[in-house]
Formats: sequence, structure tokens, C-alpha cells
Amino acid sequence: MRARFVAPAPERLDKLLAAHTRLSRKRARLLIERGGVRVDGELRRRASLMVDEGALVEVRGAGAPKKSTGAELVERYRDPWVVVVDKPSGLPCQPTRTGHQQHLFGILQAQEKYVALHHRLDTPASGLVLLSLNKGANKALADGFRTSSIHRAYRVVVVGDPGEQGSWSTELDGKSARTHFRRLASKGGMSVLECTLETGRTHQIRRHAATAGTPVVGDRRHGGAAGRIWPRLALHAAALEFAHPVSEDTVRVESPIPADLTELFAQAGLGDG
Repeated sequence: MRARFVAPAPERLDKLLAAHTRLSRKRARLLIERGGVRVDGELRRRASLMVDEGALVEVRGAGAPKKSTGAELVERYRDPWVVVVDKPSGLPCQPTRTGHQQHLFGILQAQEKYVALHHRLDTPASGLVLLSLNKGANKALADGFRTSSIHRAYRVVVVGDPGEQGSWSTELDGKSARTHFRRLASKGGMSVLECTLETGRTHQIRRHAATAGTPVVGDRRHGGAAGRIWPRLALHAAALEFAHPVSEDTVRVESPIPADLTELFAQAGLGDG
């Protein structure tokens, strides 16, 4: 079974489930112990846990995984207002023109009472995507992306060496675009860059890097021969920092380099002493 509700008053977790679902307290306790209940995004296995007023309680069923393209869709941050998920390479953020049946937004729509997508990653890229879980968060997040006060950092492997640091500002599609980069490592004819964006144009990092003569490894659309070096795009959204849309506290979320890129990053020198 699936259910989602906000605790109206402080209460034991098993009592809350019995009051807000069709479960008896005995079955509620069993479900909790088997890992089928989360409180404010955290897995809870103790039936006697006292839940605070206003906490978000989610019943997903014991062991019910959240699936993407054959792998778990990992959450890096969650509260009642927002969620940050780690998108795997190959999974679109939203429906595509080719009619791809599975996408990140659709997966979360099937799991959540409400969810809104505020930005996207290219399908072959991987990393952090921020979504709202409450309409009250939408304006602050939209303003944050519009004004670039929501900071995103990407780890990228390119062919060649663009230098220690710099910026690319070639217009894209007739619009201004600016990408900042900092070299983290260089080895074997490749460089690892940390890239940040002032604007959010389509394929911005990939197009800027290719125009600069240092295409992203694995980029089959813009990278030419660099697209054949590695089986997937070497672009990972590794860090996200934003002011919480309600508390205004700074939230920073990070994602490690995924397993299908670690060998390439090592070949390009990241982690070398």
C-alpha cells in the first residue's frame, strides 16, 4: 500500500499509521519494522517513535524500491518542501520527443502527492536534480534559478587542457551564455574541470567546451571524435547549493562521481597525488 500524510499532532508512529491508513496497529508495527515507512524522508523502523506535529509520514510498503532505468533513484536530500535526487545517465528528466516512456519527473509523479520540476539535466548526463514537493516552494525556487542564486557545480572530463581556469562566453542560439571552469586535474591528454553556470542554455557546457576546442569526453552530439572515447557523457552534476524556500537556510547537497565514470576520472588524473 501507499499513503502520505502530515502528522496533525505529536503521536507514536504506529498510532499515526493506524489512524490515517487502513492498517491495524499490529500491521502498522510490522510494516514499520520491515522498512516500509519514512518520516520527513528518513527511514524509520521503530513503532514507538514519537513523530512531531507537521512531520511528513510516507507509507511505501515494505521493501518497495523507487525504480528508474533498472536502478534505484537515489535521494540525496528530502524534507516536506523539496527533494534532490541523483539522476542516472540515460534517464530523461521529462518526456522526450521520441516518446521515451520512463523519465525522472514521471517516476516521482507516481510516488508523490505533488512534485514540480524546476530545471533539467541532459539525458546522457548524471547528477543532482532539485524538485519541489509543495506548491509553496515553487516561487522561491523559480526565482533562484532565474537569478542564478541557486548554485550548480559540474564535474566534467574534456579532451585537451583549457588552462587552469577561465570562462567561456560564446553566445548560444542568439542568447548570452557564460560558463566558468576550473581545472582540477590533467593527465593523458584529458582534463577534469569543475564548471559553474551563469546561464542555463541548452547543452551549454557541452557546446562551450566543443567551441573552445576541448570537447567533453563521450559527447556524441557535439564532441566529434571525443564522443567515442567513453561509452557515456563525462558530465556529472556534483553539487547543488540553494537557500531553502521556506527557512532560507543554506542547503548544500553533493553527489559522488558515479561508478561508470570513476575509471575515466582516474585516467584524467583526478585523485592522483
